[in-house]
Amino acid sequence: METLEPIRTINVNPDFASRVSFIRWSPRIVTESPPSSSSTSSLPQKSSYFDCAATTKRRSGIDKTEEEGGSSIRILLADEDTVRVWDVSDAKWTATVQGTGGGLGKIVNIEFGRNADEVLVFSEFGVKLTVWSLVSGRSVEIRDPKFTSKGFGYRSCTSHFALLTRPAAHDIVTIHAHTTYRLVNSFSVPTTDAQGLKWSPCGRWIAIWDSASSGYKVLVYTADGHLYRVYTGGQDGNSGGLGVKSLEWSPQGDYLAVGGYDRRITLLSNFTFSPVVFLDHTSTIKLPRVPVWQEQVSISGQRGYITAAQPMCPPIVTYLPTDPNPKVGISTIAFNNPDGALIATRSDSMPTTVWIWSLKLLSPFAIIVQHSPVRSISWHPTIPDLLMIQCNNDQGVIYLWSSAWERPRIIVTPLDRSLGKHDAKWIRLDTPRSEVPPPYSDYPDTGNAEARQEARPVMMSGDYGSYFVGYVEEEGFESRQPPQKSPNGTTGKEPADYFFKNPRNAGNLDGTPSSSGSSKSPGGTTEDVDDTFQYRGRIFVQS
Repeated sequence: METLEPIRTINVNPDFASRVSFIRWSPRIVTESPPSSSSTSSLPQKSSYFDCAATTKRRSGIDKTEEEGGSSIRILLADEDTVRVWDVSDAKWTATVQGTGGGLGKIVNIEFGRNADEVLVFSEFGVKLTVWSLVSGRSVEIRDPKFTSKGFGYRSCTSHFALLTRPAAHDIVTIHAHTTYRLVNSFSVPTTDAQGLKWSPCGRWIAIWDSASSGYKVLVYTADGHLYRVYTGGQDGNSGGLGVKSLEWSPQGDYLAVGGYDRRITLLSNFTFSPVVFLDHTSTIKLPRVPVWQEQVSISGQRGYITAAQPMCPPIVTYLPTDPNPKVGISTIAFNNPDGALIATRSDSMPTTVWIWSLKLLSPFAIIVQHSPVRSISWHPTIPDLLMIQCNNDQGVIYLWSSAWERPRIIVTPLDRSLGKHDAKWIRLDTPRSEVPPPYSDYPDTGNAEARQEARPVMMSGDYGSYFVGYVEEEGFESRQPPQKSPNGTTGKEPADYFFKNPRNAGNLDGTPSSSGSSKSPGGTTEDVDDTFQYRGRIFVQS
């Protein structure tokens, strides 16, 4: 991967390729487990399978025999009726599953299961979920899945599979054993219209949220199906909110982040599931100590960022009360890797704005206002403070933010932007966090330029007709000196201070300043357009 050279070319039947609707990679299996005084070499018995160490990170189960498919890297292609799987390393291995619908409709979604040896096939109309084993060729059918792209998941430590079903007029969660998918447990959920479920990273909890028509309602169950907590909001002295729109666990499982239709994120403690932090996305931004970057597009199409003067009001989408699907509420919650110290969020009512929050400061860390609505945000898998933003209507343009940079970067990809919708993804390199050198882990250190060169972030971008894989590289960072001025104000702090544990008077929990002061941004509006026009953040295409 470090050379960006192709490791295998797969020839696909042109007729099948023209019908392909799904492309999936097999899951990346993390098999490290912390030291333990008890043996973990065999599967736990039925009476104890719900016990799970909070620090366990194994994805495919405790038994090493389960992980045979975990070391394989496979790619899956599927149309409406046929699934084909190839192994990246083994050119002789291939698998084909035909007639997966069984006369009950076409394929509407397909995913790998707990590892590369299983495939989940969701049929049309929510009739059934079929789990295919690529080892034995056998399948297991699970009836009445409520959703086809959400409402299911694997427990991290034992790989038990939880599925939200609706066989009649009520919601039921079923839990299945790994490999055999035998029904282990099921329980009814007191919801009107449950919208999804998510296992906690530790495997102890299952979080379920109800539709907004039922009010603000989050239910937390233990792994064996006992209702532990129902959170309905309102513990801050205000109303319970307008309902839940999104929900995410932090990577370490410390918090359960609940995004509401009221433009508020509530962080619940993983002990009592009571609120500990509220993150409000206000329509007027007045945070003098927080940089607000606003994208500017010239008539000629050149792009750059300026520091917006405060107070400022990002573009807001209006809606009618009678609208059945109003553009409002927190639709995106993305914790950074691996510790979740930063959160990137987006509210549908402010579609062009990305909020970056620090859980150490309990306040906004940076705010980025784009020219076009934000389509996706994604953190780098191993570089904690590197964020990618993609926007609608900005084909072939990628936006990057890092706490080590003076301002966000804009990259225009070297592709024809008339061929179709572009997409970009990070490519994961197995570099541990402790080995990520500057400038991505801190400010530059001129003594290890070669190591920094090898740790450059890698991304893939393209459309249906073409793509490229390239490095993101800073221009001249080998000789750049640490800045004397913090991008988060005038305190002179460096990026490490933003994640420091010492308390600091950064404002109220809702992100508003704790004391009155100048509302003018430190940079005002006199700052020049970002010199990313000259590609400070550049893409080098491997030829």
